[in-house]
Amino acid sequence: TLRAFDQSLARLGLDYLDLYLIHWPVPFEMRHCWEEKNAQSWRAFEELYEAGKIRALGLSNFMPHHIEALLKTAKIKPMLNQIKLHPGLLQAQAVEYCKKHDILLEAWSPLASGKIFENEQMKALSAKYNKSIAQICVRWCLEKGFLPLPKSVTAARIEENADVFDFTLSPEDVA
Repeated sequence: TLRAFDQSLARLGLDYLDLYLIHWPVPFEMRHCWEEKNAQSWRAFEELYEAGKIRALGLSNFMPHHIEALLKTAKIKPMLNQIKLHPGLLQAQAVEYCKKHDILLEAWSPLASGKIFENEQMKALSAKYNKSIAQICVRWCLEKGFLPLPKSVTAARIEENADVFDFTLSPEDVA
């Protein structure tokens, strides 16, 4: 973990990272020892955090039982868990757990890998609010208390995805 971090820092040409994540709780090749491997990586993360090389420690794709296993040995609680969240995928158990433990949820794929654009209910909400479906999804994340992480390489779409602070969704529409 420490070697991989140093290599990432060198490739990026940076002195520190704002956020560093364990990407997957149970990689196939480590399925027999995932708890131990996550604990070892997390100890390295904590060392890097204490040295000021990481500003926030996080997880990706961790469900409550994975986090519980990590917390058995962690000195520093995860600050963020990046999981797939969008209006069609609520992940209620993981959301409830993270909120209860004050772990910020980052919604990756808040646009459902593009599938959400075919949804008739989302089209109706887009028309109702005069906003794009992407903007509805990003706003939904914000109103649910999630940090949205929409993917785009198109400048106009990136700008559109950020233009979500001039409206709110009704509680019924959020539900």
